[in-house]
This record gives sequence, structure tokens and C-alpha cells, in this order.
Amino acid sequence: MDEEVVDELAEKLEHEAELILQGKLKEYPESFENKTIVIEAARGGHDGAQMPLTGAFGYQYSLAQFCPEILRNAAILYIWVTPEESRRKNADRANPDDPGSNLFHGVPMPVMLGDYGCDDMAYLRENSELEDTVTVKAYGQTYHLPIGVFDNRIDKTSFLRQDKANWDAERVADVTEGIKSATDAMYKNYKK
Repeated sequence: MDEEVVDELAEKLEHEAELILQGKLKEYPESFENKTIVIEAARGGHDGAQMPLTGAFGYQYSLAQFCPEILRNAAILYIWVTPEESRRKNADRANPDDPGSNLFHGVPMPVMLGDYGCDDMAYLRENSELEDTVTVKAYGQTYHLPIGVFDNRIDKTSFLRQDKANWDAERVADVTEGIKSATDAMYKNYKK
């Protein structure tokens, strides 16, 4: 991008970015010892892309960008959602009055189709060297990241954006069991 455009964008975003950073820093514990660090990532390719995704698209590329220390200790909790369901949820949750919200943000449709039209996680699982892992080749090494899958292709979680007082206990139990099953599968293959 043109340097003037970058400078203008930086100036307009600086205050909001500073607020987000300060909010995150306030959440940091004194120490990360005996803590689990969650790194959220949504990666994909354009609608109709063939596997494997190439270039800087998909989880295959992105996972290889993590440092060796993270890769040695990582596991994947994959929330499985179809691209169509992802687009529906994106439209339903978007609040134009709160675009910086982590719960109610929306992504423009060209981005949804161009960057999140598909993802390569099923491909990576199916082509991994070890069952129930994702093979990542990076830094001259091979890492096998344990994976657990929470099947959310039929929406089980959107109700969690509502006021907690309105949550249905049966739906909460269903989500809890689904996440527990996925994390149990991750843990089964997790080797320190």
C-alpha cells in the first residue's frame, strides 16, 4: 500500500488498537506457569479452492509460522463449521454499532468468500502422518499436533451470545459434552 494510506490507516486505528492492547494486558496473569494459552485462528482459502491450499492460505501455512516452542506444546481444538454456516453466523452476529466487538463483529462478504470460503483442516487431518493429529513441517522438524474436533456444522453455540439467564440447560449440556469429547481426544494424543 501507498505509505500515505498506511499512515492514515494507522492514525485512524491507533486509539482503538491501544484500547484493545491495554485490555488484553490487564488480563495477563502474574505468571504463565501451569497455564494454558489459547491462540484463536481462522484460516482458509477462497470459495471452491482445491486442496492442498497453497501460498499463504490455510492452516497448513499458518501453523508453520508458529515458533518451535509453541509447536512442541500445541494441540488443536477445531470448531468444525461449514463455510455456508460460517457465512450465516457472520451475518447474524454482526452489529454495525459495535464493529470492534469480539462477540458481535462481522466480516465483509468478499472476505468471507475470498479468505474463508473453505479451510484445509479436514485435509490436514486426513493426510497427517499420525492419526488424530495434524502434521506440521517447520524449522527443519516435523510436529504432530493432537487434534480434537467439536462438530458445530449444525449450530450448537450461537445461543451463548444471549444473556446467560436465557440459556437452555439442555443446550449447555450438549455444548459441554461436545467440547469435553473434543478435548479428551486432544489430550489422548498429547505428549509432553
